[in-house]
Amino acid sequence: MKQVVIIGGGPSGAAAALTLLDAQIPVTIVEQTPFPRFRPGETLHPGLEPLLARLGVAHQLESAGYVRHLGVWSGWGGAMQFVPYGMDTSGPWRGYQAIRADFDQRLLGSARSRGAQILAGKVSGVLCNASHEVAGVMTSDGPVAATYVIDCSGGAHTLARQLHIPIVRHSPQLVARFGYATGCCDDPSPSIRSDQHGWTWIAEVEPNRFQWTRVTEVHDRPGLTWIPPNLRDLEAEPSRSANVTWRMAERVAGPGYFLTGDAAAVLDPSSSHGVLRAIMSGMMAAHLVARHLCDGAEAQVCTATYQDWLANWFQHDVEEMSRTYCAANLFGFC
Repeated sequence: MKQVVIIGGGPSGAAAALTLLDAQIPVTIVEQTPFPRFRPGETLHPGLEPLLARLGVAHQLESAGYVRHLGVWSGWGGAMQFVPYGMDTSGPWRGYQAIRADFDQRLLGSARSRGAQILAGKVSGVLCNASHEVAGVMTSDGPVAATYVIDCSGGAHTLARQLHIPIVRHSPQLVARFGYATGCCDDPSPSIRSDQHGWTWIAEVEPNRFQWTRVTEVHDRPGLTWIPPNLRDLEAEPSRSANVTWRMAERVAGPGYFLTGDAAAVLDPSSSHGVLRAIMSGMMAAHLVARHLCDGAEAQVCTATYQDWLANWFQHDVEEMSRTYCAANLFGFC
């Protein structure tokens, strides 16, 4: 029987699952972290709206009541100025300030309601057939066979590590510290400011609740109690950190598998495209799986298409972000 196993139930995994279920392909999502789970507040680019509409979950954003915004205040290498997203004949484009724990749970709930099986557990190994193709995963509850495995596990790179796929670094070692603060702040939001050691992002994700992110090189990592100066009078929540070094798996698709989202490639969040990239890659991988399983397209053609598509996108973003960091004289990109 045709079945796809998805490792991870975040935005990439949910998008892949919804796409596959539309093609009548059974899906099992293996997720080791109970939902709702902690994730930093997320600025969602307006380009996400048509993708969510295509997945049939656009109403999730509308019903959530997320804060909307028309653009970003930028102090990147100079004075603060407002940078709008743009507009069309329907009016100005607006982004969302989402609470990721809520957003992720809504998407996963949609996949579950449409028939995805959710398996709570951890992937501990990969199953391969006699032709050395990926044919499922070993979980804490036992083996789960699959025609394809899509890794949406994030920066842990679960499948790449199991298959010994090299992870290639494309930047200095970068780290993000992030947290929340509650109270009143009159500074414009969302905003991004650069300085000689890194950059700081602040966004009001709920009324009087601000999410902040600070990205630096490892040797300039802020301490556990650090908070942006203009939020220091607010009530701070404990902060966390993440490795946001730019990196990409040497192979993001192969016999029986696809890597998506951060499991395939990681960039720091300065472009605010993380969720957009995760959902697009999840949808693309699932679309190519369906082309092979339902339409008879050659498996090698599908995996080569995905490899080229994601590699070209990643390289384009690396070049654009390198120029942006050079302009701000950050992280040695000049």
